Amino acid sequence: MMNKEQTKKVIIAIVAILLIVGGIYYYKNIVNRTLTPEQEVVYDENNLSTPLTKEEELKNKADLANSDELKAQEAVRKAKWETSMKNAQMAFGKGEYDKSIAFYNEALTYFNKDEAYSGLFVVYSAQNNIDKALIAIDSAIKINPKFTEYWKSKLSLLDDKTDVSFTDLKKVYEEGILKVDASTKINLVTHFAVIAEKNWQKFEAISLWEYAIRLYPDNKLIYQAEIDRLRK
Repeated sequence: MMNKEQTKKVIIAIVAILLIVGGIYYYKNIVNRTLTPEQEVVYDENNLSTPLTKEEELKNKADLANSDELKAQEAVRKAKWETSMKNAQMAFGKGEYDKSIAFYNEALTYFNKDEAYSGLFVVYSAQNNIDKALIAIDSAIKINPKFTEYWKSKLSLLDDKTDVSFTDLKKVYEEGILKVDASTKINLVTHFAVIAEKNWQKFEAISLWEYAIRLYPDNKLIYQAEIDRLRK
């Protein structure tokens, strides 16, 4: 049989339990009365601590669908780009230059990439259309200025097919040497050394070969041989 003290403790415990149960019931009623059907809370499976409304959940699903659609469209564009580039190269190989140009331009409607402009440069050069060839190689350089071969192509075209001065050629070289990839810079230096010699700029060529030694000492013997030959 419980004494008065034990009876008192039991009563206090029962009251506490009733208060807790009553509080939970009150909270549920308040939430149910204040939330409209549009505001009904759902939970993001990836983040259970972040409540989402039905409206937000529908928006997320729509965004996901749009993302999948964009990926599908991108895949289609990529396939068309590759087909156009392949057709352009095949047409060029057959000597069908106008068709090749048309296919390269078609490729550019899918992606504005330097490879297509480089292809146009090759075709226009074969046609001896110097103005358009220069426009094409400048477009390729604008997109990918680090690619050394584009600068070499531009310098060769200017040197072989135009009457630009050596001073103008050097300006192109100096612009390119600041922009090309450091790992292939040596190729632009040696290329321009040859152009300098062709233009009777012996001391300029020697200076370039000396620079080549500093850039790529592994080939010192080859570059030094060029210097010795020019000094004779």
